[in-house]
Amino acid sequence: MEQFNRFYLWGVNTKYRMGLYFSAAVFFKGLVNALLGLWTVDTLILLEMLLSCFAFACMETALFPHGKNLLAEKKRVALWVVLANVIFLGCGWGLHWFPGVPLWGGLLLVLLLEYALAAMWYALWLNEKRDTVALNQGLRRFQSEH
Repeated sequence: MEQFNRFYLWGVNTKYRMGLYFSAAVFFKGLVNALLGLWTVDTLILLEMLLSCFAFACMETALFPHGKNLLAEKKRVALWVVLANVIFLGCGWGLHWFPGVPLWGGLLLVLLLEYALAAMWYALWLNEKRDTVALNQGLRRFQSEH
């Protein structure tokens, strides 16, 4: 039962992150399409985005498992950034998610991706910091009682 519970919690955490990335990808795809005068998004592109977001979320939860303070490890953070760029830029370019976007628009999308990654790292770091404070407070209470 313990294995099932661990897997279930991993799945919930991974799906949350996947949904967050997928929402951002669909938002930017919709925005780019609207700027290009298009009002639909291909179902195949949505599926590709969903699968790439799931792959990245799986890698992210493997790199930064819940309950472990790993966001300060520069090698893990660097690997996370590299994987994000490989997956999202590679899929965006290789699967033609943004056809018709001029070069400057592509560069703007890359900058937005980097900004979004920095914002996500900061959110993960804040969450880890909050968990650490809560754990330390619990430890102090426990120590003062015993």
